[in-house]
Amino acid sequence: MAQERLSSMAIISIETEIASKLDYEEVIDKFADTKARKISEIIKIHTGANIATSISAILIEWGILNKIVTIVSDNGSSIKHAINEHLHKYHHPCVAHTINLIVNDAITSNEELLNVLKKSRALVGHFKHSVSASTKLKEIQNQMNVPELKVKQDISTRWNSSLIMLERLIQIKASLSEAIIFLPHAPNFLTALEWELISDCLPLLKLFEIMTVELSGENYPTLSIVIPLIRGLQYTLRNKTTTTATGTLLKKTAIEVLARRLGILECNKIVAKATFLDQRFKKTGLGLVDNAINMGKWIIDKINFIMKNTQENETSNMPINGEPNLL
Repeated sequence: MAQERLSSMAIISIETEIASKLDYEEVIDKFADTKARKISEIIKIHTGANIATSISAILIEWGILNKIVTIVSDNGSSIKHAINEHLHKYHHPCVAHTINLIVNDAITSNEELLNVLKKSRALVGHFKHSVSASTKLKEIQNQMNVPELKVKQDISTRWNSSLIMLERLIQIKASLSEAIIFLPHAPNFLTALEWELISDCLPLLKLFEIMTVELSGENYPTLSIVIPLIRGLQYTLRNKTTTTATGTLLKKTAIEVLARRLGILECNKIVAKATFLDQRFKKTGLGLVDNAINMGKWIIDKINFIMKNTQENETSNMPINGEPNLL
Protein backbone atom coordinates (compact mmCIF):
# COMPACT_ATOMS: atom_id res chain seq x y z
CA MET A 1 0.00 0.00 0.00
CA ALA A 2 2.82 2.42 0.93
CA GLN A 3 4.59 1.81 -2.38
CA GLU A 4 1.38 2.45 -4.33
CA ARG A 5 0.86 5.77 -2.57
CA LEU A 6 4.35 6.96 -3.44
CA SER A 7 4.31 5.75 -7.05
CA SER A 8 1.02 7.58 -7.66
CA MET A 9 2.60 10.97 -7.00
CA ALA A 10 3.34 13.22 -9.97
CA ILE A 11 6.83 14.50 -9.18
CA ILE A 12 9.18 13.66 -6.38
CA SER A 13 12.31 15.07 -4.81
CA ILE A 14 14.42 12.71 -2.75
CA GLU A 15 17.13 13.10 -0.16
CA THR A 16 19.95 10.57 -0.03
CA GLU A 17 21.15 9.04 3.21
CA ILE A 18 23.26 5.99 4.00
CA ALA A 19 21.43 3.59 6.35
CA SER A 20 21.45 -0.12 7.20
CA LYS A 21 17.92 -0.90 6.04
CA LEU A 22 14.90 0.57 4.28
CA ASP A 23 11.43 0.47 5.82
CA TYR A 24 8.85 1.43 3.20
CA GLU A 25 6.08 2.11 5.72
CA GLU A 26 8.32 4.29 7.86
CA VAL A 27 9.42 6.32 4.83
CA ILE A 28 5.82 6.95 3.79
CA ASP A 29 4.43 7.64 7.26
CA LYS A 30 7.18 10.09 8.15
CA PHE A 31 7.64 11.98 4.90
CA ALA A 32 4.66 11.64 2.55
CA ASP A 33 2.62 14.27 4.36
CA THR A 34 5.55 16.69 4.57
CA LYS A 35 6.38 16.66 0.85
CA ALA A 36 9.82 15.23 1.57
CA ARG A 37 11.03 11.85 0.34
CA LYS A 38 14.00 10.05 1.80
CA ILE A 39 15.27 6.74 0.44
CA SER A 40 18.41 5.20 1.87
CA GLU A 41 20.38 1.96 1.65
CA ILE A 42 23.73 0.83 2.95
CA ILE A 43 26.51 0.77 0.37
CA LYS A 44 29.75 -1.09 1.07
CA ILE A 45 32.02 0.90 -1.25
CA HIS A 46 30.92 4.49 -1.64
CA THR A 47 31.81 5.01 -5.30
CA GLY A 48 29.60 7.05 -7.59
CA ALA A 49 28.67 3.99 -9.61
CA ASN A 50 27.74 1.89 -6.57
CA ILE A 51 25.67 4.65 -5.01
CA ALA A 52 23.85 5.23 -8.31
CA THR A 53 23.16 1.51 -8.74
CA SER A 54 21.68 1.21 -5.26
CA ILE A 55 19.51 4.32 -5.62
CA SER A 56 18.32 3.25 -9.09
CA ALA A 57 17.32 -0.20 -7.83
CA ILE A 58 15.17 1.35 -5.10
CA LEU A 59 13.58 3.92 -7.42
CA ILE A 60 12.78 1.23 -10.00
CA GLU A 61 11.35 -1.02 -7.31
CA TRP A 62 9.07 1.80 -6.24
CA GLY A 63 8.19 2.72 -9.81
CA ILE A 64 9.27 6.34 -9.43
CA LEU A 65 12.54 6.52 -11.39
CA ASN A 66 11.07 8.80 -14.07
CA LYS A 67 9.30 11.01 -11.53
CA ILE A 68 12.39 12.23 -9.71
CA VAL A 69 13.03 15.91 -10.41
CA THR A 70 15.87 16.51 -7.97
CA ILE A 71 18.04 14.71 -5.45
CA VAL A 72 19.28 16.51 -2.34
CA SER A 73 22.53 15.44 -0.72
CA ASP A 74 25.63 16.80 0.94
CA ASN A 75 28.57 18.04 -1.14
CA GLY A 76 30.48 14.76 -1.17
CA SER A 77 32.14 14.07 -4.52
CA SER A 78 30.91 10.46 -4.74
CA ILE A 79 27.23 11.23 -4.25
CA LYS A 80 27.41 14.23 -6.60
CA HIS A 81 29.08 12.05 -9.24
CA ALA A 82 26.40 9.39 -8.78
CA ILE A 83 23.58 11.89 -9.25
CA ASN A 84 25.04 13.92 -12.10
CA GLU A 85 27.01 11.39 -14.12
CA HIS A 86 25.19 8.10 -13.51
CA LEU A 87 21.60 8.91 -12.60
CA HIS A 88 21.52 12.05 -14.80
CA LYS A 89 19.30 13.83 -12.30
CA TYR A 90 19.46 17.36 -10.99
CA HIS A 91 21.62 17.55 -7.86
CA HIS A 92 20.74 20.12 -5.23
CA PRO A 93 23.29 20.60 -2.44
CA CYS A 94 21.99 20.45 1.11
CA VAL A 95 22.06 24.11 2.18
CA ALA A 96 22.02 23.21 5.88
CA HIS A 97 25.15 21.10 5.33
CA THR A 98 26.79 23.99 3.46
CA ILE A 99 25.99 26.36 6.33
CA ASN A 100 27.84 23.96 8.61
CA LEU A 101 30.88 24.23 6.33
CA ILE A 102 30.62 28.04 6.27
CA VAL A 103 30.61 28.35 10.06
CA ASN A 104 33.43 25.83 10.42
CA ASP A 105 35.52 27.83 7.95
CA ALA A 106 34.81 31.07 9.81
CA ILE A 107 35.69 29.57 13.20
CA THR A 108 38.82 27.67 12.18
CA SER A 109 40.30 30.78 10.56
CA ASN A 110 39.85 32.75 13.79
CA GLU A 111 42.73 31.92 16.13
CA GLU A 112 41.48 33.96 19.09
CA LEU A 113 38.06 32.34 18.96
CA LEU A 114 39.65 28.90 18.71
CA ASN A 115 41.71 29.61 21.83
CA VAL A 116 38.63 30.69 23.76
CA LEU A 117 36.77 27.58 22.62
CA LYS A 118 39.68 25.42 23.76
CA LYS A 119 39.75 27.13 27.15
CA SER A 120 35.97 26.83 27.46
CA ARG A 121 36.10 23.11 26.68
CA ALA A 122 38.68 22.57 29.42
CA LEU A 123 36.51 24.44 31.90
CA VAL A 124 33.36 22.59 30.90
CA GLY A 125 35.19 19.26 30.92
CA HIS A 126 36.32 19.84 34.51
CA PHE A 127 32.80 20.55 35.77
CA LYS A 128 31.50 17.67 33.67
CA HIS A 129 33.83 15.03 35.08
CA SER A 130 34.56 16.30 38.59
CA VAL A 131 31.93 15.39 41.16
CA SER A 132 33.23 17.99 43.61
CA ALA A 133 33.13 20.72 40.96
CA SER A 134 29.61 19.94 39.77
CA THR A 135 28.41 19.66 43.37
CA LYS A 136 29.92 23.02 44.26
CA LEU A 137 28.33 24.65 41.21
CA LYS A 138 24.93 23.27 42.21
CA GLU A 139 25.46 24.46 45.79
CA ILE A 140 26.36 27.99 44.67
CA GLN A 141 23.33 28.14 42.37
CA ASN A 142 21.07 27.19 45.27
CA GLN A 143 22.66 29.86 47.45
CA MET A 144 22.17 32.46 44.69
CA ASN A 145 18.56 31.28 44.21
CA VAL A 146 19.06 30.71 40.48
CA PRO A 147 18.07 27.69 38.36
CA GLU A 148 20.31 24.64 38.65
CA LEU A 149 21.96 24.49 35.25
CA LYS A 150 24.82 22.21 34.30
CA VAL A 151 27.58 22.95 31.81
CA LYS A 152 27.17 21.60 28.29
CA GLN A 153 30.04 19.94 26.43
CA ASP A 154 30.40 20.56 22.71
CA ILE A 155 31.13 17.99 20.00
CA SER A 156 33.91 18.62 17.50
CA THR A 157 31.81 17.55 14.51
CA ARG A 158 28.91 19.92 15.29
CA TRP A 159 29.64 23.64 15.37
CA ASN A 160 26.22 24.43 16.85
CA SER A 161 27.16 22.39 19.93
CA SER A 162 29.94 24.94 20.51
CA LEU A 163 27.29 27.66 20.30
CA ILE A 164 25.17 25.81 22.87
CA MET A 165 28.22 25.37 25.14
CA LEU A 166 29.05 29.08 25.03
CA GLU A 167 25.43 30.11 25.55
CA ARG A 168 25.25 27.95 28.68
CA LEU A 169 28.51 29.42 29.99
CA ILE A 170 27.01 32.90 29.63
CA GLN A 171 23.88 31.73 31.45
CA ILE A 172 25.78 30.40 34.47
CA LYS A 173 28.65 32.91 34.41
CA ALA A 174 27.90 34.32 37.87
CA SER A 175 27.56 30.99 39.69
CA LEU A 176 30.47 29.52 37.71
CA SER A 177 32.83 32.36 38.65
CA GLU A 178 31.82 31.97 42.32
CA ALA A 179 32.24 28.19 42.34
CA ILE A 180 35.68 28.32 40.71
CA ILE A 181 37.07 30.10 43.79
CA PHE A 182 36.58 26.95 45.87
CA LEU A 183 38.16 24.61 43.32
CA PRO A 184 41.99 24.77 43.50
CA HIS A 185 42.47 22.12 40.80
CA ALA A 186 40.15 23.72 38.26
CA PRO A 187 41.58 24.95 34.93
CA ASN A 188 42.14 28.64 34.28
CA PHE A 189 38.93 30.66 34.31
CA LEU A 190 37.93 32.89 31.41
CA THR A 191 39.18 36.48 31.60
CA ALA A 192 36.96 39.55 31.28
CA LEU A 193 38.20 40.07 27.71
CA GLU A 194 37.39 36.46 26.83
CA TRP A 195 33.86 36.80 28.22
CA GLU A 196 33.46 39.94 26.10
CA LEU A 197 34.71 38.03 23.05
CA ILE A 198 32.14 35.28 23.62
CA SER A 199 29.32 37.79 24.02
CA ASP A 200 30.42 39.51 20.81
CA CYS A 201 30.58 36.33 18.70
CA LEU A 202 27.44 34.57 19.94
CA PRO A 203 24.92 36.79 18.08
CA LEU A 204 26.79 36.15 14.81
CA LEU A 205 26.79 32.37 15.27
CA LYS A 206 23.16 32.42 16.39
CA LEU A 207 22.10 33.76 12.98
CA PHE A 208 23.44 30.64 11.28
CA GLU A 209 21.71 28.36 13.77
CA ILE A 210 18.36 30.09 13.13
CA MET A 211 18.79 29.66 9.37
CA THR A 212 19.75 25.99 9.79
CA VAL A 213 16.61 25.32 11.83
CA GLU A 214 14.42 27.02 9.19
CA LEU A 215 15.97 24.99 6.39
CA SER A 216 15.65 21.72 8.29
CA GLY A 217 11.86 21.84 8.49
CA GLU A 218 10.00 18.64 7.64
CA ASN A 219 6.48 20.06 7.64
CA TYR A 220 6.93 22.56 4.82
CA PRO A 221 8.91 22.85 1.55
CA THR A 222 12.17 24.71 1.99
CA LEU A 223 13.57 25.27 -1.50
CA SER A 224 11.63 28.50 -2.04
CA ILE A 225 12.98 30.09 1.14
CA VAL A 226 16.66 29.42 0.40
CA ILE A 227 17.35 32.64 -1.55
CA PRO A 228 15.39 34.95 0.80
CA LEU A 229 17.10 33.40 3.83
CA ILE A 230 20.55 33.80 2.30
CA ARG A 231 19.85 37.42 1.39
CA GLY A 232 18.43 38.07 4.85
CA LEU A 233 21.44 36.47 6.51
CA GLN A 234 23.86 38.53 4.40
CA TYR A 235 21.99 41.75 5.20
CA THR A 236 21.82 41.01 8.94
CA LEU A 237 25.49 40.04 9.14
CA ARG A 238 26.57 43.23 7.38
CA ASN A 239 24.55 45.32 9.82
CA LYS A 240 25.66 43.55 12.99
CA THR A 241 27.87 45.73 15.19
CA THR A 242 30.89 44.03 16.75
CA THR A 243 32.96 45.33 19.66
CA THR A 244 36.05 43.10 19.49
CA ALA A 245 38.65 42.39 16.83
CA THR A 246 37.75 38.69 17.06
CA GLY A 247 34.07 39.38 16.46
CA THR A 248 34.90 41.67 13.54
CA LEU A 249 37.08 38.99 11.94
CA LEU A 250 34.39 36.33 12.46
CA LYS A 251 31.81 38.60 10.83
CA LYS A 252 34.09 39.45 7.88
CA THR A 253 35.05 35.82 7.23
CA ALA A 254 31.46 34.58 7.56
CA ILE A 255 30.24 37.13 5.01
CA GLU A 256 32.98 36.20 2.55
CA VAL A 257 32.52 32.42 2.84
CA LEU A 258 28.73 32.75 2.72
CA ALA A 259 28.94 34.68 -0.56
CA ARG A 260 31.41 32.17 -2.01
CA ARG A 261 29.53 29.02 -1.06
CA LEU A 262 25.87 30.06 -1.29
CA GLY A 263 25.74 33.37 -3.13
CA ILE A 264 25.73 31.55 -6.45
CA LEU A 265 22.42 29.82 -5.66
CA GLU A 266 20.37 32.74 -6.96
CA CYS A 267 21.85 32.05 -10.39
CA ASN A 268 20.31 28.58 -10.18
CA LYS A 269 17.06 28.78 -12.15
CA ILE A 270 15.36 25.94 -10.28
CA VAL A 271 15.93 27.61 -6.91
CA ALA A 272 15.01 31.04 -8.30
CA LYS A 273 11.79 29.69 -9.86
CA ALA A 274 10.79 28.11 -6.55
CA THR A 275 11.22 31.48 -4.83
CA PHE A 276 9.28 33.31 -7.54
CA LEU A 277 6.37 30.85 -7.33
CA ASP A 278 6.13 31.22 -3.55
CA GLN A 279 3.29 33.68 -2.90
CA ARG A 280 5.17 35.15 0.06
CA PHE A 281 8.08 36.33 -2.09
CA LYS A 282 7.48 36.48 -5.86
CA LYS A 283 9.91 39.02 -7.38
CA THR A 284 10.78 40.62 -4.04
CA GLY A 285 12.49 37.43 -2.89
CA LEU A 286 15.08 37.72 -5.65
CA GLY A 287 18.13 39.94 -5.56
CA LEU A 288 19.29 39.66 -9.18
CA VAL A 289 17.49 42.09 -11.48
CA ASP A 290 17.63 39.73 -14.48
CA ASN A 291 15.99 36.98 -12.46
CA ALA A 292 13.17 39.22 -11.30
CA ILE A 293 12.53 40.50 -14.83
CA ASN A 294 12.78 37.22 -16.72
CA MET A 295 11.34 34.76 -14.19
CA GLY A 296 7.77 34.89 -15.51
CA LYS A 297 8.95 34.22 -19.06
CA TRP A 298 11.15 31.32 -17.97
CA ILE A 299 8.27 29.66 -16.14
CA ILE A 300 5.87 30.10 -19.07
CA ASP A 301 8.49 28.67 -21.44
CA LYS A 302 8.91 25.67 -19.15
CA ILE A 303 5.16 25.07 -18.97
CA ASN A 304 4.86 25.28 -22.77
CA PHE A 305 7.74 22.81 -23.12
CA ILE A 306 6.07 20.32 -20.75
CA MET A 307 2.70 20.68 -22.51
CA LYS A 308 4.30 20.16 -25.91
CA ASN A 309 6.07 16.99 -24.78
CA THR A 310 2.88 15.69 -23.17
CA GLN A 311 0.90 16.25 -26.38
CA GLU A 312 3.58 14.55 -28.47
CA ASN A 313 3.60 11.54 -26.15
CA GLU A 314 -0.19 11.28 -26.29
CA THR A 315 -0.12 11.48 -30.10
CA SER A 316 2.56 8.79 -30.37
CA ASN A 317 0.38 6.46 -28.27
CA MET A 318 -2.63 6.81 -30.58
CA PRO A 319 -3.38 3.75 -32.78
CA ILE A 320 -3.36 4.06 -36.57
CA ASN A 321 -7.20 4.30 -36.80
CA GLY A 322 -7.11 7.36 -34.55
CA GLU A 323 -9.00 5.77 -31.67
CA PRO A 324 -7.45 5.99 -28.22
CA ASN A 325 -5.50 2.95 -27.09
CA LEU A 326 -7.27 1.83 -23.93
CA LEU A 327 -5.00 -1.11 -23.28
